[in-house]
Amino acid sequence: MSASGSSPATDGIGGRELAVFISIRTILLVGVAVALAWALASVGHVLLLIFVSIFATAVFSPVADLMERKLPWSRAVSSTVLVLGVVVLTAVVLLILLQPIVDAVRNFNDNLPGLVDEARHSDLGGLINGGSNSLDTLKSHSSAITGGVGTVSGGLAHVGVSAFGAVTVVFSVTFLTLFGLIDEPRVRASIGGLLYRDKRERYEQVTDRIVTTTSRYMLGNLAISVICGTVYGVTAVILGLPYALALALIAGILDIIPNIGSLLAGIIIGIVALSVSLFALIVFVIVILVYQQVENYILQPTIIGRVTHVSGFTVIVSVLVFGSLFGIIGAIIGVPIAAAIEIVLDEATTSRRARIAAADAGG
Repeated sequence: MSASGSSPATDGIGGRELAVFISIRTILLVGVAVALAWALASVGHVLLLIFVSIFATAVFSPVADLMERKLPWSRAVSSTVLVLGVVVLTAVVLLILLQPIVDAVRNFNDNLPGLVDEARHSDLGGLINGGSNSLDTLKSHSSAITGGVGTVSGGLAHVGVSAFGAVTVVFSVTFLTLFGLIDEPRVRASIGGLLYRDKRERYEQVTDRIVTTTSRYMLGNLAISVICGTVYGVTAVILGLPYALALALIAGILDIIPNIGSLLAGIIIGIVALSVSLFALIVFVIVILVYQQVENYILQPTIIGRVTHVSGFTVIVSVLVFGSLFGIIGAIIGVPIAAAIEIVLDEATTSRRARIAAADAGG
């Protein structure tokens, strides 16, 4: 197959003809690549579920191994008990949080107009309002804000439709993780059986390092979440905010999202603080700003970077890159992905680095 055209020569002697030939094989390969890309895009949500399940399997695999060694249970029983325990714990946390969140929304609706009016007559409110009239504007729209919140609260009946899809996703990930934990040793052994002994040993070492790093990363992330929930919960108790335990749990859960999770939790708790007093809101905003800096630049690079043996720079870059590509899930799993890539590259370049070191020593 060819395409040709002519153009006048620059030297004035004559024209030159350019012919381009594209083989049938090339056209077929391009067509197959386009069809494959379209198919992957159409099932992208399914691939994401599978990827999350693989990540969860890597996180819980060391725990299942420990249970299998320490308890008189088989791999299937250990995996089932572990997954059911995580599901039950998650359900208990949701039950604890449901009623406080509903009550907090109601309190916000009831107290917002009075709080705005109180803020307008305070010294700080007078200073703010004198420069921009922002509090007057907020007061004039407070009824619309509470009406909007009420509409959202009244629309909770429609959440059931979306919740059905969420429940389907949860069940899919749960069972995929369960089956992954049960079959993980067999699958790794099957893949290792296709390799010769020297390559099999390297494969087992690399996979062990990746699984261990992923599991330890989540433990480090959970440790930071406990710190965030403790700081925000203690602050809520000191300021006299309602449902301090629930607010601490909200902060701990959202803080699993690196870098921005504590800020999201702070915004939610700030709304509850606003339902108490303007002073409580100001104090909590200060706590949010200080803790956000401490977590982003001290806790995250130090704890997670040390656990996964990844530099603090790589931690922040991986969170930003994978978060922009895959959203919240990408932000959570970005660091272990970066650590896994670093492990594979380190193993692939070991022999080369050894030869270079020997040459440097000889020189």
